[in-house]
Amino acid sequence: PDWIPPEMLEMVQADKERCMAEHGTSQALIDEVNDGKLSEDRSITCYMHCLLDSFSLVDEEGDLETEMLLSVIPEEFQEIGNKILTKCAKQDGADVCDKIFNVAKCVQGTVPEVNVYACICMCMYVCACVCM
Repeated sequence: PDWIPPEMLEMVQADKERCMAEHGTSQALIDEVNDGKLSEDRSITCYMHCLLDSFSLVDEEGDLETEMLLSVIPEEFQEIGNKILTKCAKQDGADVCDKIFNVAKCVQGTVPEVNVYACICMCMYVCACVCM
């Protein structure tokens, strides 16, 4: 997305590549979810968790660190970010990857007019690399 500063994309490239390798995530799968196709494929949900963990945006249990996230969200996204985080930050799941999938489902249900992963990226500004 064009709202992500180029220096942010450069900064997260190494983490993106590492997380893709660790979880067997293909760029094609990332592109699919960027197109709005919510996927339960563990390679993408674990990839998302890996990225969030790289930036300390999830705790040890896999729950979103809401205060940290709200502190890095640009002002123009604060309202939607607050709405999403209030409802979706803590989700149940068998493990951290499952929790991230459930967060994505919650976001999709909360703001259906917005692409779920674009919305997650918008609200998790630092996690913008999933949208590359």
